[in-house]
Amino acid sequence: MILPDASGASRHSLQRTAKLVAVLLLLWAGSANLAYGLVTVSGKIRDRETRESIPGATVAVAGTTRGAVANVEGFFSIPDLEAGPTELVIMSIGYERHERQLDLVEGSDQNLSILLKPEALLMETVVVEAESDKLDWAPEVAHIEITPRELVQLPQLVEPDLFRSLQVLPGILSSSDFSSDLNIWGGSSDQNLILLNGIEVYKPTHLGGLFSIFNMDAVKDVKLIKGGFGAEYGGRLSAVVDIADREGNRNDFQGKVGLSLLSSNATLEGPFPRGSWFIAGRRTYVDAATKLLKNAGVIGAELPYYFYDFNAKVTRDFANGDRLSPSVYTGRDILKLSSSTDDQIRMNWGNTTYSLPYIHIFSPKLYSQTTLAGSHFDSEHRFQSSDLFFVFENDLLDFTAKSDLTFFANPQHTFQFGVEVKTLTAELNIYTDNLVLTKGKYDGTLLAAYLADNVRLTRSVTFTPGVRVEHFSLSGQNEIMPRLGIRKDLTDFSQLSVAWGIYTQYLQLVRFGEGFASIFDSWVPLDKTFQPNRGQQYALTYANDEIGPFKLTTDVYYKHFDNVIDCDLTTTDDGDTELNDLFHKGDGYAYGWDMLLQGGWRSYDFMIGYGLGRSRRSFDSYDNGLDYPAPFDRLHNANMFFSRRIRKRGSLEVRFNYGTGQPITKAISTYSPGLDLPAQSYVPGKKNNFRIPNYYRLDVAYRLRYKFSKWTFSPFLEVINVTNHRNVLSLSYDLTTNPATIGKIDQLPILPTIGFTAEF
Repeated sequence: MILPDASGASRHSLQRTAKLVAVLLLLWAGSANLAYGLVTVSGKIRDRETRESIPGATVAVAGTTRGAVANVEGFFSIPDLEAGPTELVIMSIGYERHERQLDLVEGSDQNLSILLKPEALLMETVVVEAESDKLDWAPEVAHIEITPRELVQLPQLVEPDLFRSLQVLPGILSSSDFSSDLNIWGGSSDQNLILLNGIEVYKPTHLGGLFSIFNMDAVKDVKLIKGGFGAEYGGRLSAVVDIADREGNRNDFQGKVGLSLLSSNATLEGPFPRGSWFIAGRRTYVDAATKLLKNAGVIGAELPYYFYDFNAKVTRDFANGDRLSPSVYTGRDILKLSSSTDDQIRMNWGNTTYSLPYIHIFSPKLYSQTTLAGSHFDSEHRFQSSDLFFVFENDLLDFTAKSDLTFFANPQHTFQFGVEVKTLTAELNIYTDNLVLTKGKYDGTLLAAYLADNVRLTRSVTFTPGVRVEHFSLSGQNEIMPRLGIRKDLTDFSQLSVAWGIYTQYLQLVRFGEGFASIFDSWVPLDKTFQPNRGQQYALTYANDEIGPFKLTTDVYYKHFDNVIDCDLTTTDDGDTELNDLFHKGDGYAYGWDMLLQGGWRSYDFMIGYGLGRSRRSFDSYDNGLDYPAPFDRLHNANMFFSRRIRKRGSLEVRFNYGTGQPITKAISTYSPGLDLPAQSYVPGKKNNFRIPNYYRLDVAYRLRYKFSKWTFSPFLEVINVTNHRNVLSLSYDLTTNPATIGKIDQLPILPTIGFTAEF
């Protein structure tokens, strides 16, 4: 829904409206506590050993349908309970069940500090829990909350990786063995909102997409919403991945180190006066390893490439329950190549984020988080020879201030509302020694406000209307985006949820060229000449937590996208080039169905996921506007994971993945510049007119765990692609033959790796 072009008056009006809504709800929050004879029970849930908050823990009032789910800070609130004896039951995956007896007194709210004891698990198994398993009544469609202990057990490439772990879930695709990008429910990777401690991360992968930037040892909580996300999230069309870093151990100093064939990592944490601290770092050493192999005569050339990540967080708790948690992340990829003829390749890119969230509890019913944060992505790729050079630069700077509040009004209503101000500065420069393809700098300010109400209409029906209002100065328009969710509890263990929403995106990641690596992918702001991306989603989820020993979740979805763009490198910058001169504009849609079945029996655990989907795009400049499959369109995709605990210390894990071959553009002929001259290029056919062969891969891992005093030592052996199946990445063309010979570029061969982690 679009309003006319915004003037200065309309922007001020938008700000006044957002402030008025916040003030009215704050006044309501203060007056709501006057309910006579009723009691609000609130508090925080923490790990007994580390005093770190436990996201997603459930708090149920025994003998009733009342309850709550702790947020990422471990906070919960159950309003308007009757006075008298009350029993709370607190549960969370990986922790022992806890029961708390209370004697509630009229007009006297209670604030609790609850400590849960970790279960003594020798070898954790993989269980992906949906929100429906947690006695939560909100209609969160395709909403999954996962802790790292549930993901780290999956067979990995070199080391545990967050995005690669998420790729085992149905409806989430990768483009190849070399990519940790997430294509969720038919959306492109840039249509996902990736948040780290409340701030957007714009380039969440390393090495052209091979690894994500998130160190699994630093992650506390991952919230994945595959579609139909609520009004509190904005700026993206497809999905949300909301990540929170760990706070650190408030009781003892601890550490962990990990080493594998190509990387190492370490974490340290410990208590801080009325709080804690945490630091984590990792580095790959492809540069050192290939140099050593070259010197030993094993390989002919070294690869001077590496990346690193560093995370740090300090948490300060206050006596009134408030909390301040400043955090920082920085990571970079660096590649420097030189030849004997002085040809040089210099590639340097990375992210820096910082976040300063302040948690304030106004009352047992009103919880707030105010955040000041920044995110900076920059890349500079320079290719130079003795007589020419080529430079590719992309820079994006984001500074954000926002405030989010949750008001637990009564058993029937829970309000969420907030405001956000974001400034964006983007640069995209592509030029050579004698040609400028594009060179420009773009500045914009985003103003946003949202309001949503989680309404429990009956014991079994929950209704969540919401609306998000935004103004982006660069596009010059106001956007009104309604959101809606409905949930029906069919039984005590099964639910049906539906969601619908309108979404807007003001930045798009554009791929330059047809290559599989994302090194040159660049963020482009969508200004007045182009208009933002817009989308609409419909989603339905059925969840059943107790089909005998199994749990089943299944989803159906449809997404429509408008104003998506693709690059046009035939245009050069004459000093007055607009964005719409550099890119094609089109639209797209996606639809599909997926299911996740999981369970366990004795020493065995399993997870089976299957997705059926289509994702299409349409541009007037391609094939007369006919739609074509997106690069990540795969009709079938299946993942099977099985785990068996072996005695007390061992675990054997197997993962199998099968998928329909991806579409690529295949050449239909070669091109020669003149008679009797050899071919120098090829003529492409229709866009994505050919599919590579179907994909499958079998991975196996064996892990052990030994404990010596205060040390825990965990060696492992992993074999990627056990069958050595030659999955095809792309096609290659030999233009020296006539006709051109077509070859295949393979993905990963069989790849064994060993490593260990040590904790103290």
